[in-house]
Amino acid sequence: MGKYFSDVVDKAIEALYYCCDNDKAKAAADALLLAAKDGDGDACYILSRCFSGSCYSWEYHPFEENEAAAYAMLHQAISLGSAAAVLGALRMDMLTPELKEIMPFDSIKEAWEVIYEKAENGCAFCQYMIGNTYYFLDIIEVEDHKESDFANKGAWDAWKQLQIKQCLPWFEKSFSGGMILAGRNYCHYYQHGRGEYIPPELGKEVPIIRQGAERGYPEWMYAYASYLAYTDDNYKEALPWALKAAEAGHLWGWHIVGDIYWDGTTVERNLSYALQCYEKTASYGNDSYACRQLGRLYFHGWGTAVDYARAIQWLERDEETEYIKYDLLGICYLLGHGCKQDLAKGRAFLEKSQDSPYRRYGLGMMYAEGIGVQENIEKGVEYLKAAGNYGPAMEALKHYKKSLFGVWRRK
Repeated sequence: MGKYFSDVVDKAIEALYYCCDNDKAKAAADALLLAAKDGDGDACYILSRCFSGSCYSWEYHPFEENEAAAYAMLHQAISLGSAAAVLGALRMDMLTPELKEIMPFDSIKEAWEVIYEKAENGCAFCQYMIGNTYYFLDIIEVEDHKESDFANKGAWDAWKQLQIKQCLPWFEKSFSGGMILAGRNYCHYYQHGRGEYIPPELGKEVPIIRQGAERGYPEWMYAYASYLAYTDDNYKEALPWALKAAEAGHLWGWHIVGDIYWDGTTVERNLSYALQCYEKTASYGNDSYACRQLGRLYFHGWGTAVDYARAIQWLERDEETEYIKYDLLGICYLLGHGCKQDLAKGRAFLEKSQDSPYRRYGLGMMYAEGIGVQENIEKGVEYLKAAGNYGPAMEALKHYKKSLFGVWRRK
C-alpha cells in the first residue's frame, strides 16, 4: 500500500503531475491500466484524467483525448469506491444521478472528507483537489448548502466569498509540494479574480510563476519566460528561462527563443535560427503563433529562401484568426504562388484580411491585372501606391504609367 493511495497510484501521480516526462507518463498509465483491471478505483480515476485533455495534465502529454473512455473509467472508478473520482466528477459537472446512485458513499461530503484527510496528511494531489472544491465553489454541493439556509443574499454571498478564499492555502501547499497544475488556479485567482466575489490583484501572480520556474516545472519556466519577454520587456532574462522550458519539454519555449532572435535586441539577430526554433514547436501542431511566424519567414524569404508552398503549409495550420494569415494566403492563391491559382479563394482571403501593405498589394494586383474582377488599372495603382515600400508593390508599379490624357495604362 502506498502512502496515500495504492503504491501504483501514488507513483503514477508523481509521474503524471509532479513532472512533465512523457516516458514516465506512459509507463505510469500502463501500470494504472493493470491496477484498474485488478479493481483499483483510484487507478481508474487517474486514467480517466489522462483521457480528459491537456487541462488535466500538461500541454504535451502523450495521451489522446477520448471523452467516451474518460467517462467509462470515471464510471468504473466511482463504482469501485474512489473518493477522488467522486470529487473529480463533481468538478467536471459529470456527477450524474446515475453516478451518485452507484457511489458507495452516503453523501458527497463523505467522499470529500476522505480526500480532505489525505490532503491534511500531505498529499499534494489531494490538496489540489480540495483547493478546487473551494475555488470553484463545489463546496456548495459538498456541504449541501443553498441560499435559503442564510438570512439574506448578502450573507449567502459573504459565505461564498469566504469559501473561495480558502482555496489559497491549499493551492500554495499543493504547488510547493510538487503539484504543477495547482499553479494554474493559484495564479488565476490573482490575475482574474473570481467573478463578483474576488477582485483581481494583478502582480501577486508573478512570485507564484517565478516559484514554479525556480522549482523546474516546465509549464512555469515557460510562463515566467513569457512574462519576462512580453510583459516586463526583458528579453535578456527571458532567454535562459525559455531555453530551459523548451529543453524540459515545453515546446512553446522555442517560440519565445525564436522571437528573441527575430528581434535581435538582446542577441545578434538570426532569422535562420529563429526559423529553426519556430519549426521545433510548430511541428507539434498546436502552436498557431509559431505556424504564423514560419509562414511569414517562408513567404518573405527571411532567414531562408522564399518558399511559397511551405508558407501556405504553415499559414493554413494557424488556427487563429490573425489578419497576416489571410493577406499572405490571399496573395498566394490570387497569383498562384506555391499553389494552384484559385481566384475566388484568393479574393476571399484578401477581403477577409485587415488592412496591411500585403493586402493592398494583393488588391492592387487583382484590380490592375483584372484577376478575378473587371480590370481597373487606376484603382489597382491606388492600392499599389498605398502599399508603400513593400518591394513587390513598388516593382509592380513600374509596369503602369499615366497617359497624356490622365488614363492609367500598362507600359
